[in-house]
Amino acid sequence: MRPWRSKTKMTQRQGARGRAELILARDDRYPLRDVPLDPDPLTAFAWVVGRLKSDEGEAVDVVVDLLAVGHWARHRRRRRISAAEARRAQRTAGPWQAQMSQALTGQGQRTGRSRPAQMSALFPASSAGGMAERMMSREVAEKLARNDPVFEVQVLVSTQAGSQKRASDLLDAAVSAFEVWTGSMNRFRRVGRRLGLLEVGTPKRGWRAQRFDRRLARGFFSPAKRKVVSASEIAGLLKPPTARCGAANVVRSGGMVPAPPRELITYERQPDLLPVGWVESEDGARPVGVPLKDTFFTLTTGRSRFGKTEAAIVKMVGLARAGHGCLFLDPHADALARMKPYLTDLGERIVEVNLTARGRGAPQAAWNLFSMEGRSSEDLEMRVSAVVDSFASVLGWDSGVNNRALTVTTMAAQSLCELALVLPPELAPTLFQMTKILSDDEWREATLPHLSAITREYWSLRFPKLSPDAITPVTNLIDRLRSSANVAALFGSSRSTYDVRLAMDHGLVVLACPAGTGDKDKLISNFFIYDLLQAALSRRDMAPEDRRPFHVFVDEMQAIDGAARGNLAALLEQCGKYGIRLHAMAQQPNRLTKMTLDALLTNRSHLSSTTVGAESARLLSAEWARRVAPETLTQMAKYNFIGSFTLGGAVSPAFAFKGFELSEIWGDVAHPEAVAALDQRIDITTGRRPVAERLMELETLDRRILAFLQGRTTRPASGPGPDGDDGAGRRSLRLLGR
Repeated sequence: MRPWRSKTKMTQRQGARGRAELILARDDRYPLRDVPLDPDPLTAFAWVVGRLKSDEGEAVDVVVDLLAVGHWARHRRRRRISAAEARRAQRTAGPWQAQMSQALTGQGQRTGRSRPAQMSALFPASSAGGMAERMMSREVAEKLARNDPVFEVQVLVSTQAGSQKRASDLLDAAVSAFEVWTGSMNRFRRVGRRLGLLEVGTPKRGWRAQRFDRRLARGFFSPAKRKVVSASEIAGLLKPPTARCGAANVVRSGGMVPAPPRELITYERQPDLLPVGWVESEDGARPVGVPLKDTFFTLTTGRSRFGKTEAAIVKMVGLARAGHGCLFLDPHADALARMKPYLTDLGERIVEVNLTARGRGAPQAAWNLFSMEGRSSEDLEMRVSAVVDSFASVLGWDSGVNNRALTVTTMAAQSLCELALVLPPELAPTLFQMTKILSDDEWREATLPHLSAITREYWSLRFPKLSPDAITPVTNLIDRLRSSANVAALFGSSRSTYDVRLAMDHGLVVLACPAGTGDKDKLISNFFIYDLLQAALSRRDMAPEDRRPFHVFVDEMQAIDGAARGNLAALLEQCGKYGIRLHAMAQQPNRLTKMTLDALLTNRSHLSSTTVGAESARLLSAEWARRVAPETLTQMAKYNFIGSFTLGGAVSPAFAFKGFELSEIWGDVAHPEAVAALDQRIDITTGRRPVAERLMELETLDRRILAFLQGRTTRPASGPGPDGDDGAGRRSLRLLGR
């Protein structure tokens, strides 16, 4: 057993050396001190190792070699020691000598074993001069009575340093760590004797040092004196450092974690498995996954840069390559860039909506929130709700607060959707026409004949009575969106090239980035979430078996959840039956709103975490029935996780695993050199056009709509439009690779 070996290749060591062999100071029938495990007796050794200057080549080896003593050898030893103690007791004066002798030799007992509990009554309180002798005899008897395994022991201590004085100082410190076992009966001492300035028998040089080094390096068991110890005497040396070892330089395990379940399937890129990570088994580490049929909602938490996003990327790439539909909502675009080299052969299925592109020549998709292309008046409520709920969530509106602004926004969105049913698709109003209908009287008056009766009544009778500042909260936020060229190009085009319902139904891969976590960016994230929610609910018109699963990954969910105001919870609670599979990632679960967190923990299939804060660790520990200590979750290494997964309909106990790195699973399909060609293919698939072109169309859209409403223009002739119109008022699936 060599728990404190700091290096193993002894032949590579250079510099001054210190050597010491330790043996029991007295006969091995006398026990060492009974050392408790609290505090940990290894603390002194850890302190010595902590003093080492590793950059200068210093090292310490403390080697404890044990050789088990067989049953018959133990029996003979017990009889020999008992007889020796009996002879010593006979030489000791006192009225109890016959009883002591009889007890040590086992005479008069049916079992032939000594009984220390009974022997303690044989020692009278008188004869103070013999008290020490009597205590010694009792401790020897107690050691004999123990039924512990016994071992012959060899203890070798070696140090390495740049100077002989430093090596000797380290050696003295390491040897002194054994003082904790020093008792009144026995102790560890060095082999050899000091005669003035000379040390006789100490392995410093010559054949003694060579023999010492050979035993240390090769594990030869040849102690200077064969002494025997019991397991209970040296229990503190037979274990690694525990939580009661206060030294700072000890690697902490973090506590016990249940073993991985045997039901885990080895992951070999099976299309019906969700990749999880590496687990340790008897045959070494193996990659595992869990069935997709058991996967509905997942939550992964952990500190930034500790591997939770990497784990999500691996899952996303695996699902995409297996042919499943999926969406990754990334607020920073770094994850999207990591994925692309592994998806270069899937360009016909990839749709990208990325607001991080810079320059007026950068290609941008089109997403009209008020487009009614291919829809009817029955879809009006759903389209209006997606926009209004997004505004209300970000700005904190509800029926009791900012009720005026909420009503104004609702009626403006309702009016623009109604107009979109009347106007041709290439003239459909966009998000930026909200400011026009709210603030331009002439433009609004031109729309009234084309609106429903209840909508016209609002604009004619009630809206004029509102104060001018009633529209300010809405117009201010829209103006901020309009100031960004990328955002204006995305939301300012009449014809949409992004449709999440089409992506769901056709198994497409959507890469989405709102480009930040500010209020403006949270609103855009909300557009994605609410649009996804409404699209999922619209699948009511499909048979359950036809609802193709669609996996949605939301990174940095805590930044979106606060603005979503419970609608992520609605997504969890309502959309599972419509095929949505949500994979949420958050740095700390306690930063999620209570409504969303409750929905996640209630409906989750899988829950995993790397390092989190103390409060979040307590929450996760409770979710795992406290089978994982909170302290374990606060001190894990990077890319190491603890998680529980649904297997065969039952939730497994939490177990430890190491997350996959993208290249180790999919490295053979990575083609970084083909990313540029992939982007060109995405331009076609997503219908992306330069930002400058889309902004030019937006600049004239107000006038073109007004001209059409006033009868100065007519609907264009049937034929394909610039963004893929099929001539029947419905966008072609050609833009989505179908």
